[in-house]
Amino acid sequence: MVELSLGSGTTHYTNQYAPELLYPIERGLQRQKIGISTSALPFSGQDIWNGYEFSWLTRSGKPAIGIIRLEVPASSPLLIESKSMKLYLGSFSGSRFDSASEVLAMVQADVSAATQASVTATLVPVADSLIQDLEPGVQSLDHLDVEMAEFIYRPERLTRLSSDAVEETLYTDLFRSLCPITGQPDYARILIAYAGPEWDKKSLLQYLMSFREHAEFAEQVSERIFLDIMIHCTPEKLVVGAEFTRRGGLDINSYRTKGFEDWRYHRNYRQ
Repeated sequence: MVELSLGSGTTHYTNQYAPELLYPIERGLQRQKIGISTSALPFSGQDIWNGYEFSWLTRSGKPAIGIIRLEVPASSPLLIESKSMKLYLGSFSGSRFDSASEVLAMVQADVSAATQASVTATLVPVADSLIQDLEPGVQSLDHLDVEMAEFIYRPERLTRLSSDAVEETLYTDLFRSLCPITGQPDYARILIAYAGPEWDKKSLLQYLMSFREHAEFAEQVSERIFLDIMIHCTPEKLVVGAEFTRRGGLDINSYRTKGFEDWRYHRNYRQ
């Protein structure tokens, strides 16, 4: 596990705007472990944060609320540790601003500076925050009858079923990994679309469940899965989405794509 000061000691909360609370972490340190070069990423994509407990004060002192969405490009050299993001967004709650646009501009500037990338910050309209059903034809893996003797991350579980080319979208809600800072469990829907040789779905589910005791940042879960699948299953096109359930009012959704660049995020029922 990565040892950071943020993961230990007493947490101090503030309701006064404090951009210094953002805690950047180099993506490259974790990417090196799985053979990804930051100068030649094998995918495109983004990390989408949804903040469901975002609030600030108007100049008159009246509380304002909204769901804030941050979109961070996967090419950013730094990511933000999730607890620090919670503390940072919470620091707006007792601070006064002239308008919602001023608040968004400040968040966008702060997170862009912290990640060293161009980040987009928006307040999500109510209609866009509603849960949307999966498109027809998307297949759940969760009904498959599989056995797990142990939960040890093993990418070699991934196997191709045949050389016949297919295009399908699969998902599981049985995924769990561990936060590398606190060791707490992180639950997610893993959504995968691919085109190419058909995969063995039971082995795919076993592989995804093998993350249950594995420590990984939420943003990099999708990268590890993407790379493992590219190595062991060699699809022509691939998108991997890791849609984590919220913790502390925040959820993180990371997408890594090759050939599915028009993929769009839709909030799922556990979020």
